[in-house]
Amino acid sequence: MSSVVTAAPYLILAAVCAPALSGLATMLLGGSRRLPRLTLAAAGPVASVALLAIHLGRHGVSPADTPTGTIPWVPSLQLDISFLVDGLGAFFALLIAGMGVVVVLYARAYFGPDDASLARFFPTLGFFTSAMLGVVLADHLLLTVLFWELTAISSFLLIGWDRDDADAGKRAMQAFFTTGLGGLALLGGILLFGGHTGIWRWSRLIAEATTISHDGTVVAAFVLMFVGAATKSAQWPLHDWLPGAMKAPTPVSAYLHSATMVKAGVFLLGRMLPAFGALALWLPLLVSIGAVTMLLGAVLALGQSDLKRIFAYTTVSHLGLLVAMYGMGGASTAEGLMAIDWDLTQIASHALYKAPLFLVVGALAHLVGARRLPELFGLWHRPGTDTKVVAVVLLLSGYALAGGPGTVSFVAKEFFFAATTHAAGLHPVLAVVGVMAMAAAACNVAIFVRLATTVLGSSAGVRDGSAVPEPDAHGVDRWAFMLWAPAAALIALQYLGGLVPSLWNRTFRGIEVNVNDGAFADGLPWAWEPFLHPGMPLLMSMVAIGVGAVLGFSGWMRRDLVDVHARIWPASYRGILQGGHRLFHSVQTGHVRHYLAVVFGVLTLCIGWAAWADPAMLRPPAGMAPLEYPAGLLLGAVVCATAIALPMVTERVVRVLVLGASGFAVVGLYLVYQAPDLALTQLMFEIISVILFLLVLRLLPRPDRRPRIRVLPRLALASVVGITIGWMTLIAGHAADSRADDTPTLGAFFEAHSLQGSELTDGRGGEGRNVVNVILVDFRGFDTLGEITVLATAALGVWSMLPGRRRHREEEDVRVPTGQGTQR
Repeated sequence: MSSVVTAAPYLILAAVCAPALSGLATMLLGGSRRLPRLTLAAAGPVASVALLAIHLGRHGVSPADTPTGTIPWVPSLQLDISFLVDGLGAFFALLIAGMGVVVVLYARAYFGPDDASLARFFPTLGFFTSAMLGVVLADHLLLTVLFWELTAISSFLLIGWDRDDADAGKRAMQAFFTTGLGGLALLGGILLFGGHTGIWRWSRLIAEATTISHDGTVVAAFVLMFVGAATKSAQWPLHDWLPGAMKAPTPVSAYLHSATMVKAGVFLLGRMLPAFGALALWLPLLVSIGAVTMLLGAVLALGQSDLKRIFAYTTVSHLGLLVAMYGMGGASTAEGLMAIDWDLTQIASHALYKAPLFLVVGALAHLVGARRLPELFGLWHRPGTDTKVVAVVLLLSGYALAGGPGTVSFVAKEFFFAATTHAAGLHPVLAVVGVMAMAAAACNVAIFVRLATTVLGSSAGVRDGSAVPEPDAHGVDRWAFMLWAPAAALIALQYLGGLVPSLWNRTFRGIEVNVNDGAFADGLPWAWEPFLHPGMPLLMSMVAIGVGAVLGFSGWMRRDLVDVHARIWPASYRGILQGGHRLFHSVQTGHVRHYLAVVFGVLTLCIGWAAWADPAMLRPPAGMAPLEYPAGLLLGAVVCATAIALPMVTERVVRVLVLGASGFAVVGLYLVYQAPDLALTQLMFEIISVILFLLVLRLLPRPDRRPRIRVLPRLALASVVGITIGWMTLIAGHAADSRADDTPTLGAFFEAHSLQGSELTDGRGGEGRNVVNVILVDFRGFDTLGEITVLATAALGVWSMLPGRRRHREEEDVRVPTGQGTQR
């Protein structure tokens, strides 16, 4: 048994990586091998489902406070690949992998004969699927952040799929930027929390939830983590990226915006609830943001005519509902989390009707060539069996969106209404959330009514040729049935769970995280039970249905509404570009003196701050005798004087001579302090460099007469930096000399091994008496070789750009007759 338990983390790791590996494997298939490519792409998420099922069958669902397994990664930094397959993680993982299989099959029909798109789509989709599986199954907090950022990268590639559409690129950038900022906030919150508490695992965080002090640091970490979750799940006021992401192909919209990417933030809140739900800030922050998002998304969805935008805004609305639901989960910690019940059913219900709705939009783009309500009037009366099947699936999915009786979404709506009623009993102000929820539910009902009246409208209203073909229609081939079959299968599960709740209860009871001893303790009720035992939730549902029906048949909000929040991103993007341009040119001035001034200025300030903290650094080292080497002081003064005089001299030849004098003074210092080898090397370098400078000067044009730069400020800064670094060098040298004699040093090692070796070097030495030369060609031989290569490459580049060389090539080209090559 132990071997099986040990293998558990590797089994989960394989489940996480399988979609990415199978997606990459499809790139090995060339040509129009569509069926092998489809089989290979689907094998990844299928393998993930199978591996997760095997793990759950052997070990069951892990408690939330017990890690499933750990694979060592960087033990010295306490980093490891650890997984947590509790009820929350297992549910999301199965949902992600299962929907991945559906989307792969649908994509085959959606892209049709477009083999190039399929070849690009499957690897990117597999990459995203693996990243999402990593997010929901990771136990280590930093591993969660790693996979979180991978979802941002892969979603950017999927949203900006159409490389010829500039707007798609802008929308992908908006999604990446918005969720990327949230990712940075999440990272900051995790680092702040982990550094403060020493807790770096979700399982340990949940196990020690009651012992964590709710001080200011923990609250700040929670706020940052919530910002990360809110941006990912498109919460107000940063929700506009999700409707904008509808520029992506329909398979991407169905996958990212129904069951995966946008649910990542909701998943994170579910992870955080046991540990942070008792915070005083949890309930007001989550409920206020979630409730506003819920109502705003529903109203904006009602005021749209494009199906994709309608379903995008209803997704925003439902995400707000889920955030508010988890927010109310902290309403009563003393009595248990009674304000939240069957939360995973709520999430699954949304996925089972929202994915079919998006899939149907893609089918309509292929079969009808339109996706706007005015262009779909009388859809049921149009010819074609596939068109009628799509119309039926659209109506059934719309009915589930409205939360009609007989669906899982109806019971899920009852769950939420019951949660608002319970929370209002604890905090009366939360009754406002119940009213907002009824208004949002009424908008969903109105949307279904308008869908039904449009689809079932009289055939006299059909306008032939009025539809404009959608740009994402790639043609239909013999796989056309897959345009509606996946949607039909998903919506069938919605009705199967609603009409036969015992099947749903047996499936979900083992993984549901929050099941309370209330009206729904036994699970989903039969379809007629709420009507036999009416209560406040049923009354709220009936009010929402009645108001929604009236609203749907009315002429109110028939024109497209403009979301004022859509202006946030363009204004922010322009501000970032303009501000970045100004900041770049203010920092990157193009003058080396500015860069050196900043670098050395900051270094001096840091040393000054350290000296202020430790005044002992300002005292001269004990036993220092400044006048012990008067020749050294004199030569040092020469070096300083020549360095000061160098920027003041205007003539080139004099500058070269002053520079040479500084170098020769350094050579004298080496001699005074008994380093003859180094002095000889430096002397040869100085002689050669001075000669080369003088030879090159005659080839350079005369310098322009430019206004002189102020010397005094630069001289002051250089003096301060020089004195500071010189003083630190003196202190560091004294500290090195005061160490114990048995402390090994590089200098002693080089000196001992420059001629002969020892046991440490297997008897091999440098075979040279000049220690400096041995260091350059032996101990640092590869470094010297790299420097020579760089210098040689730079010299070749300069030589190729010389004007004389270029003129010589141009003259050769003129002498060669047209159409003839040179004989070599």
